[in-house]
Order: sequence, then structure tokens, then C-alpha cells
Amino acid sequence: MKVYIASSWKNCDICMDIAKTIRQWGHEVDLFCDDSTGRFVFHWSELDSPENIDAIKMVNSEQGKKAFAEDKKWIDWADVVVMVLPCSKSSHLEGGYAVGKGKKLYIIGDFPKGDFDVMYGFSDALIRWSDFETLKELLEKGYIEF
Repeated sequence: MKVYIASSWKNCDICMDIAKTIRQWGHEVDLFCDDSTGRFVFHWSELDSPENIDAIKMVNSEQGKKAFAEDKKWIDWADVVVMVLPCSKSSHLEGGYAVGKGKKLYIIGDFPKGDFDVMYGFSDALIRWSDFETLKELLEKGYIEF
């Protein structure tokens, strides 16, 4: 399986661990914050004054266009998107795009009571951290046997 991991830069370390584990399971992984594979990695800290940039300016900038093209390329490449919560609006758009393209979407998180989103119904599976091994079964079979 080819796996794209979507999340927030705040989760980069945990996502690196997840990517390592998924690779150990025998799958290919693209990770937004891992340039060790030659991937173009963009971080907002590269901007001179991020507090002065809005979404319109970012999307139309050369950096924004390059970052968008890179992420889209890897989502198109992937069979599965694994979204690691909590994450950004971009990650949620990546997940929605993937679902629209017919790819699997697995969302991993805590899922505390009182914090929910009905649109997560688009996902193929919601996985609690305590059930992380479920991801392995999903990547191997594409479904879970009950």
C-alpha cells in the first residue's frame, strides 16, 4: 500500500514515528515533514512575515503553489490517506480530496466525548490511539473483520 500521512506540523514527531512503523509493516509512505526521501517540504516558518500573509496571498505565492503541487502529487500517488489528529484545515481538505478521488481515509485520534464531527463519516475508519494496531490490519486487508 502507498500511504500519505496528513496532519499538523505540531504532530511532526509522532507522524515520523507512525511513518517508520508503517514502513516496517512493508508499505510505502509519504510524509509532509520528511524531506529524507527527496520530497519538497514547506514550513510556514520559512516566510518572512507570516502574520502579514492571508490565504489568498499564500495560495498565489510561488511557495504556496509549489507546496500545493507537491502535496497533491503525493495524495494522487497514495492508495490511502492517514489523517493524524489534531490537525489543520489543510489536512482535512487533503482527506476530503482523497475520498473524492476514491482513496481510503483512516483517521487516528483520541476522539474525546463532546468533540465530534459528523463529516468524519466520509472516512473509512476512525481509529483510537489505543487501537493503533487496527491500522495495520486495514492497510493489509482494506477492511476489519468483526
